[in-house]
Amino acid sequence: MFSALKHLIPQPHGYMDNERRYNVGLTWIDPDGLTDVHNIEIRYVRNCERLAIEHGQPQPDGSWLYQESNGTTHIMSAERAKAFMAKTQEHANIMCGMLDKLTEAGIDQPTIDTAPAT
Repeated sequence: MFSALKHLIPQPHGYMDNERRYNVGLTWIDPDGLTDVHNIEIRYVRNCERLAIEHGQPQPDGSWLYQESNGTTHIMSAERAKAFMAKTQEHANIMCGMLDKLTEAGIDQPTIDTAPAT
């Protein structure tokens, strides 16, 4: 009786493949021994633009690339890098204008001392 119902009960599986994808699913085996596999593949991907621009190197196409020791690659595209630089320049111009107005108003502001990130 159990062998007649065996093909109705799936076998669960879970493993990580060579491409670092997690595979989770169920396998049904019919009375003829043929399998019907239902699988979900999940891949964890991380791309940190901050790591790319702070620790990476500029690429010939204008993008920034950083590769961690474990092989994880972080990329900031050329378009995103250009937009980031434009926005940073806009903020710097606003800040300079604010400092000029403070100086004109005679308000003494402490000097902002920063060191370049290495």
